[in-house]
Amino acid sequence: MKDEADYNSQPINLLRTIDSMKLTLILIAVMAAAFAVSLTGLESIVNFYGLSGGNFAARPYVIFTSIFLHADLAHLLSNVFALFFFGAAVEAEAGKSRMLPLFFAGALAGAAFSLLYYPPHELAIGASAGVFALVGAGMLLRPMDISFYPYFVPVPLALLGAGYILYNIYGFFFDAASNVSYVAHFGGIFVGLAYGFRRQGIKKSMLVIAFSAFALYLLAAFLLK
Repeated sequence: MKDEADYNSQPINLLRTIDSMKLTLILIAVMAAAFAVSLTGLESIVNFYGLSGGNFAARPYVIFTSIFLHADLAHLLSNVFALFFFGAAVEAEAGKSRMLPLFFAGALAGAAFSLLYYPPHELAIGASAGVFALVGAGMLLRPMDISFYPYFVPVPLALLGAGYILYNIYGFFFDAASNVSYVAHFGGIFVGLAYGFRRQGIKKSMLVIAFSAFALYLLAAFLLK
């Protein structure tokens, strides 16, 4: 039976948890608010504020505005849930002063990859590249933290991050017809992994990646047998 001190400590622990992921929650709120505003005229807003070679030449600020635009609710939620778990892990481990710059560095790297890869009229929107930077960093900084996204079962961040990366590689080569900007994701992944390697060291980072890849292999072998 818990005593009164245990019950009194629960609100304090909750507040500490919220404070440790404050920037993550703010980012999620900003993305949700931007999506709500965009619903007033999604197509025209995306055409004007989305990222493309033509838009960037005329309005360089679209490299930032495009981050907070999403095509539909499913697009938004996929980024929000990944951001919630990986962003919180990076913010708790590396601190608020590192998490936000890492997110935007990944987003900008993804934008650069998109501008170099796609034709000038091709539009790109979404926070995925920034989120993938946090995926790459989070899986190395907090490999055993647990995520319940996307299948509502507990999965270590290292395993989930490796799965994201492998899925992105597969999509780039075999799902070119989709609307997913896999090449932009690579920009974010490289930024996140580079930060994780620098902070955790090559040996520890490679061990996390190797164990995650092996675990995915065993899982695939079990599911496909």
